[in-house]
Amino acid sequence: MKVSVILPTYNRSRMISEAIDSVLNQTFKDFELIVVDNYSTDNTESAVQSYRDKRIRYYKNHNHGLVSVSRNYGIEKSGGEYIAFLDDDDLWLPEKLEKQLILLDSNKELGLVYSDYYNMDSNGNLIGEPCFRSLKPFRGNVFNELIVVNFVPQLTVLIRREALDVVGGFNLKYRIAQDYDLWLRIAERYLIDFTEEPLAKYRIHGGNVSGNQRLSISENIQVVDYWLKKKRDIDRQFRKKAKQEQAIRHTWLLLYYFRNHENRKTLSSCLNLIKLLPNSLVLIPVGSAKLGRIMCKSTAKTARV
Repeated sequence: MKVSVILPTYNRSRMISEAIDSVLNQTFKDFELIVVDNYSTDNTESAVQSYRDKRIRYYKNHNHGLVSVSRNYGIEKSGGEYIAFLDDDDLWLPEKLEKQLILLDSNKELGLVYSDYYNMDSNGNLIGEPCFRSLKPFRGNVFNELIVVNFVPQLTVLIRREALDVVGGFNLKYRIAQDYDLWLRIAERYLIDFTEEPLAKYRIHGGNVSGNQRLSISENIQVVDYWLKKKRDIDRQFRKKAKQEQAIRHTWLLLYYFRNHENRKTLSSCLNLIKLLPNSLVLIPVGSAKLGRIMCKSTAKTARV
């Protein structure tokens, strides 16, 4: 078996067939599709079982609210040389596997390849420009670039199984940033490449876990902090850029906590900003709050509130 596709699902009977079809319609055919169902209570099981394709394998497994549990379970059940992931509300374009396999098969030093993708709304209509128009991709030894910002979209990756055997699967410590953590572990040991054309469609709707900005930003801070402490050989220029991005994240959290009157967390974010960029901060008192409001001169304009 060349490729194993892991598709976690829960109560998506109206969308999962479209996701499955996008895998079955791949121009490359040597794959297995492993559907891991978190015990759906709708008609998801019937939708999956209606397919008679022997390449589809259906499992039930409790993930306790962590989709990474389902992905790791799917990896354990898989037998492919390469591993890919697709959520039950997203789609692949037909040539995704074929074009990415050309890269992986031609360079044994590659641990992961990814691609550009489109955003779409709940009805499948495309939204805006492809991702790479606003987020620059990198190839080769990309750890330094990746520690600054996560430019690897999960729905587009194709990973060499050997790489997962070496670095391990998804870290269950994270709910949203588990992919970022895994990409960094792979990038520390392997080369990474990408295809420039969009090969997938990401669906934006109210049910997306990634819509929880506060949790996403908090977990990204944890991931980057971990690597800044662990990996001492990060290039000085990139370490500085990573700290600047951390300051942006802490600024966003500071304003979030301040607006929600979470005084202790506001103060904690202030202190974190001071530690990150001690020479670039200005303290502005905020009346009776007595906590102060930290604004970073070098990052305030780009902080997303």
